[in-house]
Amino acid sequence: MDVHAVLRRAGLWAGTEPAVDPAPTVASPSWWGADSQRWSLRAAAPDPVVGATAFVKVMEPHARGYVDVPRAFAAARAAGDAGIGPRVFVADAGLGLLVMEDLTGRVSTATLDRFDDPADVERLVALRRRVHELRGLTRRRTVFDEVRAAARLALDAGAAVPEDLDRMVRMLAPAEERIAAAGVDLVPCHGDGTVSNVLVAEDRLLLVDWDCAGLMDPMQDLGVLLAELRPRDEEAREVFELAHGSWDAALFARARVYGVADQLRWALVGLYADAVRPGTLDYAKFAEWQLLRARAGLRGPGFAEHLRSL
Repeated sequence: MDVHAVLRRAGLWAGTEPAVDPAPTVASPSWWGADSQRWSLRAAAPDPVVGATAFVKVMEPHARGYVDVPRAFAAARAAGDAGIGPRVFVADAGLGLLVMEDLTGRVSTATLDRFDDPADVERLVALRRRVHELRGLTRRRTVFDEVRAAARLALDAGAAVPEDLDRMVRMLAPAEERIAAAGVDLVPCHGDGTVSNVLVAEDRLLLVDWDCAGLMDPMQDLGVLLAELRPRDEEAREVFELAHGSWDAALFARARVYGVADQLRWALVGLYADAVRPGTLDYAKFAEWQLLRARAGLRGPGFAEHLRSL
């Protein structure tokens, strides 16, 4: 990808080519920037809109199959305006271009061990709760719909989907029906529990990558976080109580089921990306890891218990 050509099409840094340093992209074992290419940019002469430094993100073409780019960019801008994400200077959904403040050298990317500390978990939960206050997130998201959409996407792309896919989808059906019957409240949420989406500064945490953001059951947002931070139920209960404010067995079960469904959804996205971007094993490795986690969640005794608790 020629980032300078994309910037010229957006009318940025006219007449000059800023220096760019590429950011890493890793799909396995964590989905780290696998939907885009990114650069840290420095220009000798400042652009009148952006300035002399910026962080540039350009979406990969295949990501448009499962990312609503205009709404994802709108969520990123809203987060930046609210101070819970980097400030956004330019968001051009047609070009798939997002230009943000460059925090390189001032922040680090979170890793799982960061949240072994209960104090940091509390900070992360508080940050994700602030997302509920954002305005302008209009896309309604339910992971069950997105599992079906991702399955169609993978199949249409000729991906080698697992033989037990239909069985896994059927196992989720009773949970979807019971959650729908109980009813849900929809609030703005980030929707992605991957800790590489958390930037750690000296005095705060920030959220990036708003591709999964939208209006959803807050238990879905909490469920994907628990699946990432605390895969075992006995460990997850403490974080659930911190986030929800009290113990509720039915809502805890709902959160855990959402987490398993999200793992299946990510597996299918990985299989789709592997089919349309041949030549790398990273997407396939990520998909296999997520399938392993989803199967373990569906086949374990905990899933049946959660279904009974819904």
